[in-house]
Order: sequence, then structure tokens, then C-alpha cells
Amino acid sequence: MATEETAIEKSIKHFVYSKIQEQVYLEVGQNLTISIKHRSKHGSTALAMFWMRVLRHQNNYPMPKYSYKELYDQKGNDKIILKVDDITITVFNKTGTLLIQGTMALEWFLNRFLYIMDAYDAPIHNPQPQTTIYRQYTENWKKLEDDDKMKKVAEEQREFEKEEKALEIVQIRNQVITDVRSRGDNAEAEKLEKAAKSAENDLAEELELMTFDLWPDSVVASQLKKLQTPCVKDGSTYIYKLWKSLLNYWFKDTKIKVYLVSPFLDAERLVDLCKLIIQNRLTANLDVFYVNQQCSKEQRIFEVKQKALKSFDAKEQMFVEYKIYSSIVYPLQKFDCKFIASVKDEQADILVTSASFHGDHFTCSNMNTIHFFTMTEAEFIRKFLCPIQASVNFRK
Repeated sequence: MATEETAIEKSIKHFVYSKIQEQVYLEVGQNLTISIKHRSKHGSTALAMFWMRVLRHQNNYPMPKYSYKELYDQKGNDKIILKVDDITITVFNKTGTLLIQGTMALEWFLNRFLYIMDAYDAPIHNPQPQTTIYRQYTENWKKLEDDDKMKKVAEEQREFEKEEKALEIVQIRNQVITDVRSRGDNAEAEKLEKAAKSAENDLAEELELMTFDLWPDSVVASQLKKLQTPCVKDGSTYIYKLWKSLLNYWFKDTKIKVYLVSPFLDAERLVDLCKLIIQNRLTANLDVFYVNQQCSKEQRIFEVKQKALKSFDAKEQMFVEYKIYSSIVYPLQKFDCKFIASVKDEQADILVTSASFHGDHFTCSNMNTIHFFTMTEAEFIRKFLCPIQASVNFRK
């Protein structure tokens, strides 16, 4: 005979499903422990992240006022523990199970848990006092807006200067050709003229590409065809735009698995990646992203991830943590290779560059090598992934 659901169990089920569309059930142990578990046998990391958001909400048990401890068992599975009100609350990150233990666990659960769920949706009762820095920030909002406008003007000026410099180079080449021809060396002048004409055509094309943020698919395809011959391109005006456009092109195909490898990464590029995946959330398939733990001069990957997360709202943050951050891997062995790749129908497409996925290479003008080529999936795994995977430290 089936046991009738209690009102509190119905409330918990509705609460979880309405927030993250996950199904749970309530279990009361013989020793009066309370468990809220996922319906799936394997559980859900998204459910674990959700419980941590609920518990850490400012109306409930916010950090740093309350201390949360992260522990690992012998199998490497981690759990987060909060001790409060003479009971212990444990969240298992792998399965999403929430466990409540203590001599007064059942009484605490019946008297407090509904309030904890209600508090998650309620306005903040006791908001944290604004810091002096934050007050200064809000009081000077107008100044920040003006500064932002000035930055945009400065960026436009830099783009203009790049175009002027490029045109100046063409003028210098033309003068060199004229000087050589004036000396009577027509054969050498013709060679220079031919090379200059080709360079001028490439320059005109790149100036046109600078007007796009994301290149159309047809432009991406034509550029990849040209890049089958290795060459040198500007990191900020060409490689960065190709990087975003090609990833966007790959993420639109459900059958494509995407791989990224870069020793260095900053928050801005991680935000770019997250936005592309969010825009293609129904089709994007990021298989793995290899990056060094010390991924910037002064920041580790954890700090970069936290900074990037602030660019998204609460709903998107959960998606980013569950769908994207779970694919980031930190090899134990340091590496300095940079490439993005896709695999579909046992064929791998690879774009290799000397530019890291970082502002040092993607926002500052500098020249980097770039090459696009294809190989079989088996070759790609053996020649590119296996040397990096051999020293994988952990995945989070």
C-alpha cells in the first residue's frame, strides 16, 4: 500500500521542480535522518548547486556569517557540510542529495525547512550593509557611464589608427615598387607589385571583416579554406573574431563535439564562450576545455570562473556552472599549445594558433601564427588529446 504524500513533501517537490525542473522525493531514515534525493539513480549536480544556493541565500545561512566545509570521501566524491541549530546539513555534490542529521533533525525539518524555501523567494530581510566602495560606485554612476563612453571612443580611435597604419603600409610598398622601377629593374618591380596587389586585396578583405562581430557562416568557411596554408594574422582584429565566429558555427550543430585548449584564459574570453553556448543552448556540445590552473599572470582558474559568473543572472549562472564549468579540465602537466577543434562523423577540424585565449593576444594588437587543417578523429585523439589527457589532474 502506497504511503500518502505529506504536505511538506509536496511543497518540496513543487519548489524544486518549479526552480530547476528536477524531480525529488523525501526519505525519513530509521534514525530520524531526513534525506531529499533525486528521482534518478545517479542524481544531479545541478540539484546540488541549487541546494547550495538556497542554503547560502542571505535570508537563510549566508557566507561568511555561516561556515561551510567541503570534504572528500575515499572515492573522491565531495560533499559540503553546514552545522547550525544543533543539526548537520550535508549536500552531496555528485548526486544532489540533501541530508539532515541530529537528535532534533526531524523537529527542525518540520519547523524550519518550509521557511527556508519561502525565504529563497522573499525579499532580503537584512541586506548586507553597503561597503564604502559600493557607495562610491553607485554615487558616481554617471561618471562611470561617461568613462564607458570614453572607452568606446578610445576603442574606435584605436581601430581607426589600425586602418590608417594598414593603408600607410600599402603606400610604402607602392613607393618601394616605384623606386625599384625607376632603377630599371622591371622584373623585380613586377614581383613586388604582384605581392603588393595580393597583400592589398587581403588588407581590403580584413578591413571589411572588422565590421562584423560574428562573421557569417559563408565568410567563416571561406576564411578556413584560405587558412589551410599557414600564415600570420593580427590577434585582435582577425584571430579573435575568427575564434568567436568558428565556435558559434560549431555550436549550432548538435552532432559536433567541440574542444578548446589554451594555457591562458581571462574572464572576458570565458564570458564570450559562455554567451555563445547560451545562445546555442539547444545544440551546443562542449566536450572539454583544457586550461592551466594558473591561467593568468595574477589569477587562477577558480578566480577567473567566479569573475565571469558575475556577468550572468541567477538562472544563467546555474546553466553556466552545470553545462560549461563542468567541462573545464586542468591538466597536471603545464602546456603551452592553443587550439580549438570539432569532431563530427569521425573527422576532426582543428584551428591551431600561437595566440592564447586572453586579452594579451585578443585585445592588444599583435601578430600570431594560425593554421586550419583536418584529420581523422582517431588521429586527433592520438596526436592532440592524449598527450594532454595523460596528466589530467581533476575536472570540475
